[in-house]
Amino acid sequence: MKQVLSILFFSLIAVTANYAQESAFARYPSLNQDGSQLAFSFQGDIWTMDLATSQTKRLTIHQANDYLPKWSPDGNQIAFSSNRWGNDDLFVINAEGSNPLRITHRSSGDILSDWTNDNTLLFDTRRDFRQVEWDAESATVSTKGGTPTRLLDAFGSTPVQSPNGRFIAFVRGSCRLAREAYRGSANRDIWIYDTKSGAYTQLTTFDGQDFNPVWGNDETLYFISAKGGKYNVVKQPLNSDGKANGVAETLTNFKDYGVMYLAISGDGQQLAMEQYNSIYTMSSSGGTPKKVEISISGDYRFDPIEHKTFSGKLEDYAVSPNGKNIALVVRGEVFITQNDKEKSRTVQITNSPSREKDVAWLNDSTLIYVSDKGGNYDMFMVKSTDANQTDLFLTLKRTTTQLTDTPEDDSNLVVSPDGKAIAYRTGRGGLKVGAISSKNKLTVKTTLLNGWATPSGIGWSPDSKWLAYSLDDLNFNEEIYIHRADNSRKPVNISMHPKSDVSPKWSKDGSKLAFLSNRNNGDRDVWFVWLKKEDWDKTKQDWEEDLEVEEEKDKDKDKKDKEVKPIQIDFTN
Repeated sequence: MKQVLSILFFSLIAVTANYAQESAFARYPSLNQDGSQLAFSFQGDIWTMDLATSQTKRLTIHQANDYLPKWSPDGNQIAFSSNRWGNDDLFVINAEGSNPLRITHRSSGDILSDWTNDNTLLFDTRRDFRQVEWDAESATVSTKGGTPTRLLDAFGSTPVQSPNGRFIAFVRGSCRLAREAYRGSANRDIWIYDTKSGAYTQLTTFDGQDFNPVWGNDETLYFISAKGGKYNVVKQPLNSDGKANGVAETLTNFKDYGVMYLAISGDGQQLAMEQYNSIYTMSSSGGTPKKVEISISGDYRFDPIEHKTFSGKLEDYAVSPNGKNIALVVRGEVFITQNDKEKSRTVQITNSPSREKDVAWLNDSTLIYVSDKGGNYDMFMVKSTDANQTDLFLTLKRTTTQLTDTPEDDSNLVVSPDGKAIAYRTGRGGLKVGAISSKNKLTVKTTLLNGWATPSGIGWSPDSKWLAYSLDDLNFNEEIYIHRADNSRKPVNISMHPKSDVSPKWSKDGSKLAFLSNRNNGDRDVWFVWLKKEDWDKTKQDWEEDLEVEEEKDKDKDKKDKEVKPIQIDFTN
């Protein structure tokens, strides 16, 4: 039967929205001048909180990501970064709430770092000067808008200005902050720029991560350091020239999760920090950090259920043996539709937060797939429980059975032509064959491979006795192998070429094996190998005579009644 695949289908997928919750996972804390008000980002919006009453207020409700809030020195406004226009720009909003004013209009991202006493915003960007450098360039712009200007003639990130305006502290180094234990030349260090003398001074020399500086006063700088093994808050006294004055003091001692963000009140008396999924405050002189209990309750922004119609974004598909149905995978869910371009209805087979993939038909009424609902990918089977309607598309009664439960991922399911076995990958380099019992249980499992290389392009021979696949050798060159499905004969390399050979396919009668190879001129072409020497030795006339004989035999035989003949392979040489 000729199978025609129709990729036109429609389905509804429900997506549950996130509701506001108690003990909110707030990020990027910012304190006002006297430390009585906290601004933070929660679920991509800017909120404020009165620390005395614990009362919270939502300032933004845009679907974009609003983050990195910074209080103005007078406490009347808050600046933040947001990707409302497709990339990060700077915005300013009244502390009591208003429509945000867009400050920057650049296609490159602008990341806010400071609101200075002279009402300018300092930020990281990539505008005019950064080219191959990993560090950002620093810029400044008025809080009322206008043309940004370059702040420093050095590259770095998160610039912050001292209260008297003389010094700029910033960070140099490009190692990502997730690497808390990193030690090396890409580490982040704190630098000081003196606007009076034009001199740059490296403040920290630790070969690990130092970042996120904030000024307590003109002669005190706080920052986060991994010097003790975990990210903690460090206090560094400075002299009047912006150089280190004495030994730095570690103020916090978090041992489980480090501090990831630091802020300070305008008067320099209170610190606020983000640690794991909580916000803490503490005196800038030291002491025990106090956890801020943030309780947010409110309405959701959008409808909690979103309906979507898909006519594409197909991740996987498999046509049933009789060609009537198609199993589809879209957004990690399994669907079935009829193989008829005039019909668009689909039936959803799975509906869970886990991801399903690798669909394969065991027979016309039984579908198998893998799912990570148990923590790793295992094999599952779904079939109709209605004796009068076994068609998975038409039935209203289905049952799902788990076939495997292993610590390694199962994947790449390939059912044998006789429907009695499944070949599948396990982990990175495993290949197994599982026998299917009369009760649709995966019983005897035979391990064919268990190595470092991953077999791909796995395909069954027409008689369900052999497997073909491609596999890397020690030179990372893929070769084509034939392997007995019961592992009674070890794999045999039938391509043996220094160029890559992939994607083996058996001929219908099993007499030859085709594959793709880039052995000719470097581009991939279709090649094939005869599996019997007598076929290889035949001339064109021999094949024409054999074809005439076969056609005479077929006149008296119903092709559907033909038994699949065991495949013969000459492995010699």
